[in-house]
Amino acid sequence: MRRFLIFLIVVTAVSCVKESRIDIPYAGNKIVVNSLIQPDSLIYIRVTSSKPVTEYQFEPLESATVVLKEDGITLPTPIYKLINGAGYFVSQAVAKTGSQYSIHVENDGLTAVSAGDSTPIRPKISDGYAQRTLHRVRFTMQEDGSTNNYYRLRIFNADSVDGKWVIDKKDTIHFRLDPALNNDLPDIITNEYNSESIMTDANFNGKTIQFVLQTEKEVNSTHMIIEVSALSAAAWQYLRSTSDQRLSDSDSQNFSLDPENAYSNVENGYGIVAGVNAARLLFTVE
Repeated sequence: MRRFLIFLIVVTAVSCVKESRIDIPYAGNKIVVNSLIQPDSLIYIRVTSSKPVTEYQFEPLESATVVLKEDGITLPTPIYKLINGAGYFVSQAVAKTGSQYSIHVENDGLTAVSAGDSTPIRPKISDGYAQRTLHRVRFTMQEDGSTNNYYRLRIFNADSVDGKWVIDKKDTIHFRLDPALNNDLPDIITNEYNSESIMTDANFNGKTIQFVLQTEKEVNSTHMIIEVSALSAAAWQYLRSTSDQRLSDSDSQNFSLDPENAYSNVENGYGIVAGVNAARLLFTVE
């Protein structure tokens, strides 16, 4: 077991530095593969090398060999591209709904890894509604009852860019399911306001249901976007296991998080390859 030195900054009346030694197991460098595959979009595959938790820069493996398959058929080799300063292997064609994708990665000096998943059907959402100065947003979803389904729900203010309405990423909307108007969804009602809700269809499988959301701040935009993403089981497990880390408002590293608890379906490595399918509903605020 390797030992790493972590410095924790403690802010009191007088600033000081407290040194703590924490034994953290590390199995050695492995290939990390991350790709959430969205139908009708190119497939973006991030390939890096794992590092001890005290090192925050993950080394990109831009010379790795990446093999992408769709329903067992090898696709043209993904092309390495820099996007917003990060390197991705990008497919040459868009993903399809209901297809099975597999990714195999090799890199000199590291054990080869593999992972795969299928892409779910897009949710059917309609009837978005909100009023300015109030704290409620509602919409309707028609749920497919043929399988057990998993979802992520988010809501955004919309911004007009070049004549098109797009998500306004500058202002995250925190919300919860209204406890007074969602009595049939007891498993996913919380007292906390968050920027997303991750759920299963356990209480509404095969039903058409109206969601009523209570926003933390009053609605003040002219347009809003509701996003409901269908998740594969792997995507659902990954997003749930990383929820605290992803939704943290703090820029500091949270050493209480156990890296081993983050769900991964990458054989011989780390990361996630999973299918998602986002439906977005734009509507005008009354």
